[in-house]
Amino acid sequence: MSAPRIVIAGAGISGLATAYRLTRALPDAQITVCEASERLGGCLKTSTLGGQAPFGADVGAEASLFVRPETKELCAELGLDLEFPSREHSSQLFVRDAMHPMPTDTLMGVPSDPGSLAGILTAPEVDRAQAETLTDPADGDVSVGEFIASRLGDAVADVIVDPLLGGVYAGRCRDLSMAATIPALLPAAHAGTSVLEAVSEVRAQRSAASGANIPGTKSKDAPPVFMTLPGGIGRLITALADDLRAHGVRINLNTPVTALQPGTAAGDEACGEAAWTVAAGEQLLPAEAVVLAVPAYAAAPILADIDAEIAGILSDLDYADSAVVTAVLETGDQPMSGSGFLIPPTEGRFIKASTFASNKWPWLKDALPAGTAVVRMSVGRYGDDPNTWAVLDDEQLAARALADWRDITGSNAECRHMEVQRWTQSLPQYRPGHLDRSAAIDTALTRHAGLGLTGAAYDGVGIPVCLKRAAAEANRIATGLTAATST
Repeated sequence: MSAPRIVIAGAGISGLATAYRLTRALPDAQITVCEASERLGGCLKTSTLGGQAPFGADVGAEASLFVRPETKELCAELGLDLEFPSREHSSQLFVRDAMHPMPTDTLMGVPSDPGSLAGILTAPEVDRAQAETLTDPADGDVSVGEFIASRLGDAVADVIVDPLLGGVYAGRCRDLSMAATIPALLPAAHAGTSVLEAVSEVRAQRSAASGANIPGTKSKDAPPVFMTLPGGIGRLITALADDLRAHGVRINLNTPVTALQPGTAAGDEACGEAAWTVAAGEQLLPAEAVVLAVPAYAAAPILADIDAEIAGILSDLDYADSAVVTAVLETGDQPMSGSGFLIPPTEGRFIKASTFASNKWPWLKDALPAGTAVVRMSVGRYGDDPNTWAVLDDEQLAARALADWRDITGSNAECRHMEVQRWTQSLPQYRPGHLDRSAAIDTALTRHAGLGLTGAAYDGVGIPVCLKRAAAEANRIATGLTAATST
């Protein structure tokens, strides 16, 4: 066989990382990346904020976990320097119209000692959590919110856990899978044992493990939990794209992949025998391997005639809509304190969270004009009534978000610049049983040589998880193609 032809649909972090790993595994491969939109990056995007941040600032994902190896290893390979959050600022929780320090002895909001929630929750709510109600052992996966509510009470689930999980998944904790979001607590659900003790054990194990400290750790000796890049985590996309082009990878924008069929398309025999034919834009691309690095709702119709089981599972995966409103504010000689705050849905606020980005990231503070600050405001959760925010135009949405932020913080700082980034159907919602369904997809993929699936729809959200799956799929594809050439 001549150099294998590989087509990758999607130029977000998963698609580009898959291409990157394939260039290393198969240096002679002819790789084409097809992106439906006019830009690279998917949920990673930077903006100069109207010229206020000339080096760029993130208006999508703003960080990656440093306690996992995948992102930092890729950055090292690409020669990228890392940046870390400031230790001078911490996040807060806005509950009952007051700011509270974020509890630090929790696992995604689930406490080891409910007494630490005093002042955030009422005394009866704390008492309910301390008197944990053990439940019968569960079979399989469970809902995070329903399990925590049954054990520790509704307030812990809805006021503490929900905003933390909502910040990651833009979802509701009562809809989300424990196996997919907080797997460390699943053994307690299966055994019918104390979840408070389980959190204590997990925290002790992670605190003792080098480089695995959990969010909220205040030790000056603790390694950072999160990382970014100077100029924003979106710079990872630029570095990947530059590397791919240097290795001969073709990247085509405004080229959606709309169909896939086995074998060579009729009338396209001049391109030689192929395992797959990909309809991309106005082209038919022959390929020995195809990787769909697109959201589940985009992959499902492409695979409908290839594998009904995979397509059916993908079509049932819901996604959340959200938006990020970014403002550059005039703070003068009165800088803001803290790195931001989360808001539970029980508060009935327009925004669900705010990040004081220039407090959180020292590189951004240094890049801004003196006396200014960058604030991010997040809007939208899965299950929201679209009439509450999605129907608003950008100007209305920004105005509502800023008004709510000012009411919460009491700040009247003048706004130099404001912009809205909508993330439509951006975050998959992992209902209970999600990992079993994802495993079924992986099993079904073994029926189709040269077909891969990457992205956040499968193993988890976040850059490291996406990079891990991209590397695994690239390795599987490369191994299959290498074996085919040797037979």
